[in-house]
Amino acid sequence: MKLYRFDYSPYARKVQILLELLGKQHEVVDVSYSDRTELATLTGGYIYVPVLVDDEGVVTVESRPICEKLLVGAAKQALVPSPFEGPIWAYADFADGPLEDVLFRIASPALHHRFRDPGEQALFNLIKERKFGAGCVDQWLQGRDALIERGQRLLAPSLATLERVPFLFGTRPTLADAALYGLLAMLESGDPELIVRLAPALARYKERVEAARP
Repeated sequence: MKLYRFDYSPYARKVQILLELLGKQHEVVDVSYSDRTELATLTGGYIYVPVLVDDEGVVTVESRPICEKLLVGAAKQALVPSPFEGPIWAYADFADGPLEDVLFRIASPALHHRFRDPGEQALFNLIKERKFGAGCVDQWLQGRDALIERGQRLLAPSLATLERVPFLFGTRPTLADAALYGLLAMLESGDPELIVRLAPALARYKERVEAARP
């Protein structure tokens, strides 16, 4: 298998940790932010990540279809165990939706400064500004404290659970943990201190997920 990713993409990192938790052999391919020719050629024009190419050469795009493809049979029972399919998928969708919407705003200013190439910095800003308006990345930096407070409110129930059990649904990681892990990996890629500012317990939780890999 090959996983095409940006190393800071929460969706790609969710798929990556899922593959690792399942013990599936795979190659990680880091896509150039400003040159996505290989990705476009592979997919017929789709230039977002993650993209998974399985051992038969079948290409799957977008993180949810990729997770659905991976989580069948024994893999499903391991990471989406019955009878918790509903709440586990619901949590994963919450992480990919409302929670990601806040946390990516927290991470974006730091991620912007990771790019050394001025053209890639400009492209990063352009993509964000086309959706969220001119100057949005600077606004998120100025409003980071308020964004962190919003993130803490959204994460409060999860943190209450993690005070009692090591993972979101008990003693073993599930798809829900993979989704939350992806967001933490995004924050860490920008600035590891952002995780600590949200909640120090999240840094220890991230390490537990990593330690659960076979």
